[in-house]
Amino acid sequence: MRHLPIRLLAGGAALAAAAAGAAVLMPVTPAEAARVEATCANTADDAKTLQAAIDSSSEGDEIVIKGPCLINATISLPDRRTYRGDAKAGAVLKQADGANLPAVLASEGWVKNTDTSGETVRVERLTIDGNRDNNKGTVGLLLRSWNTRVYDVDIYGTPSDGIRISNPSQNGTLLKNTMVNSVISDVYIEGAAEAGLRVVDPGNSVTDWTLQRSWIGFSGTNAIESDNAAGWTFSDLHLYATPKNAIDAHRCFGTSIDNNYIEDFGAESTAKQTYYGIRCDLQGDANTTITDNRIHKFLPPPNALAELREARRKGSPPPERKYAATGPLPADVTFVYLALDAVNYGAGHAAITGNTILGHGTKQETGMLLNRGDGDGKSMSVVTAGNLIDAIGVPRKVGSGVRLTRGW
Repeated sequence: MRHLPIRLLAGGAALAAAAAGAAVLMPVTPAEAARVEATCANTADDAKTLQAAIDSSSEGDEIVIKGPCLINATISLPDRRTYRGDAKAGAVLKQADGANLPAVLASEGWVKNTDTSGETVRVERLTIDGNRDNNKGTVGLLLRSWNTRVYDVDIYGTPSDGIRISNPSQNGTLLKNTMVNSVISDVYIEGAAEAGLRVVDPGNSVTDWTLQRSWIGFSGTNAIESDNAAGWTFSDLHLYATPKNAIDAHRCFGTSIDNNYIEDFGAESTAKQTYYGIRCDLQGDANTTITDNRIHKFLPPPNALAELREARRKGSPPPERKYAATGPLPADVTFVYLALDAVNYGAGHAAITGNTILGHGTKQETGMLLNRGDGDGKSMSVVTAGNLIDAIGVPRKVGSGVRLTRGW
């Protein structure tokens, strides 16, 4: 589903929020910041123990989580606190069998259905085990706060998305302000039943985030799926064993997709489907850059992902890698390695430079697709320079209304 074009985006988000009366971060000086310890015992009381410790804390405090935690209730994260594991291997939050929680960890504003975003939540040095085999519908980490920081977190086997950044709250309440200026870095997301990272934003709130230096593999659908990529930076990521699209980014506006290693995409190879390595549709009035990415498609259909995931689960060596050219493909499956496939309004502007794309020489593969689409966009202006496209049946496809330039 494509959203209607929204012109207020990205770089001016903070100023726009202030102008609209939205909350603006102000410094807080608590009387004395405290370290609050929460020690789990791998029992049914762990969620109560952890939530009680959090609820006893004050703004500015650091909540330190110790021991294996068996989670049977969503842990709510109030604003202006740091949530830190004693160590990733020593602070494992595992969803209990049959709990079927909406999320393991979630921003308090999402839980309480506020109409303004939370702020200044920091999560670091812990592991979330979604226990996918014994649960349904659970997100690992659900964020609804701005000026958020997530560092050095491992998320395994979630029954839904690994990380979700959500404008709607638990009951669907939408934000009246923005949710910007946040960083997710050095995270490892593997085996999510749906997307590794998903941005849900039917409005125009979740802009100007950074996802960097992270690994997302064995997702059930897309590695990264974003309703709103305005002002976002996606950089230095390794995305692998992806059934559908590696990066599926909508409403790109001042967006940067840079220096990512896309090892696989489209591994499910279902008939009558098109799969993308990197895909953006553009908003008008701002530039997007897609630079220095390495895009491949190694895995064959249809069972390679299952074999690899099972080997990883058992701790066994992975099966011998086979290449896509050796596997039978339905004739109506297509793979597009890099695409700008629509302009939603106005004139779209983008630079695509220094990317390397390597395929298998089939006519079902397109290296680069540039298309104004059927939206309200009037034109697309694209610099394409220094891109290597090898062993691709259709190296580049350019639609009407697209102006190519080599730049200056």
